[in-house]
Amino acid sequence: MKNKTNSLKQKYQYIGVLPKSVRLKENNLWGMNDLEGIEILPPNYLEVFTLPSGFGLIAAREKGSWSLYDFKGNPINDEKYDEIYPYYGLFSISKVRIGNKWGLINKYGQSATAVVYKSIEKFGKGLILKKFDSTIEFIDKLEVAELNNITGQISIKIAKEALKKSKLKVKLKKIKTN
Repeated sequence: MKNKTNSLKQKYQYIGVLPKSVRLKENNLWGMNDLEGIEILPPNYLEVFTLPSGFGLIAAREKGSWSLYDFKGNPINDEKYDEIYPYYGLFSISKVRIGNKWGLINKYGQSATAVVYKSIEKFGKGLILKKFDSTIEFIDKLEVAELNNITGQISIKIAKEALKKSKLKVKLKKIKTN
């Protein structure tokens, strides 16, 4: 990571050491290296951060949309998100937004719910998912943990189909509000 003058300070505007990686800012763009100095993502992004799952996912924003990468710099899927909001203490589930609709991804970067909700908020020991038709679904902490049971690298399409066919066995409680 050292340049010809052996000075990191001259090359980078910012260096932030994380548990498994190093965030770098060069020429006002962000990149990510591993702890050995090997480049994971080049400094071509407006913003980068690691998801809190410890599974090794990186969120990177380029031209207004976010993408997910593994710690080798490979894209996790083809999805482009307008926003990614990690729930740090809630079983490594992250909230994602496409347009004005929200959904959830699990610690593998796979779709845990469809991106169809007006809002998703923490409530007590679970999550409230508000739909555009004013119905509300509640997922308690045990059910949230089940959202991470999809393992391995499968496509988002397969994950969505699994949800549709209730293979995840997540029971959603619906409540009608005014």
